[in-house]
Amino acid sequence: MADYVMLRRGRNALGTVTHIVLNICLAAATTALTVISANWVFAVLLVILSKWRVVAVRPRYWWLNIKANLVDFVVGLSLVLLVYLANPVGVSPNFWQIVLTIIYMTWLVAIKPQSTTRATEIQALFAIFFGAFALALITARLDPVIGVVISFIIGYSATRHVLVQGDDHDFTITTFIFGMMMAELYWIFYHWTITYRIGRGIDSSSFITSLAVPQYPIAATIMLFVFARGYKSAIRHDGKIRADDILAPAIFSALVMVLMIFVYSVPNFNI
Repeated sequence: MADYVMLRRGRNALGTVTHIVLNICLAAATTALTVISANWVFAVLLVILSKWRVVAVRPRYWWLNIKANLVDFVVGLSLVLLVYLANPVGVSPNFWQIVLTIIYMTWLVAIKPQSTTRATEIQALFAIFFGAFALALITARLDPVIGVVISFIIGYSATRHVLVQGDDHDFTITTFIFGMMMAELYWIFYHWTITYRIGRGIDSSSFITSLAVPQYPIAATIMLFVFARGYKSAIRHDGKIRADDILAPAIFSALVMVLMIFVYSVPNFNI
């Protein structure tokens, strides 16, 4: 019996190590494809193919699986797009591409597998921030209707990811409301795009190049943080939001927004 138990433990350990290695290889491969091809298409296709298990069931479960994996889709696609945007000309990886790749590896290995309440909130915040980050840069020159629709999907997926873990099983309207709030926020920031430049690289041939962070993902992340706190307070207290549950997050978020909009709203450049 002892030998059998050790064998089972060995299999579990081997499976865990294999899973970690494959996820690290996935993140590294998406960056390598982006750098080599100077194109985002191959990396995006690889991320989509990595989710083959979503449709490896009967078709009637496909929609349920897609909704359950939306947050992972958003984070994965956003990070590979940001890797491309960090150095569109390719040639060799730069500092920010390496940083984003490490973030993607961390997501796949350490953050995504967690299932606690705190972990699901962190996962949702990841989806909101990086999803809105990539969306703001990719759609800056496109029709804003495209960004509004995608923003709604990002907001819906992140809110659903948090609320599906709670005691309230009728959260459809709530996810729809937050999705609409995200869409409206995108519409506002589309017409008022201000970005913060991180780094001082002069051109794309420099290893440490600059990275532009728009205000939109910062505002969207703050909004989800306060929204989730208020909703959970209402669930715990029969529909009433207690001041001690929401006051500190609301004040902190309001201060960040005031500083961002009224103090740090001089753009480094226009997209």
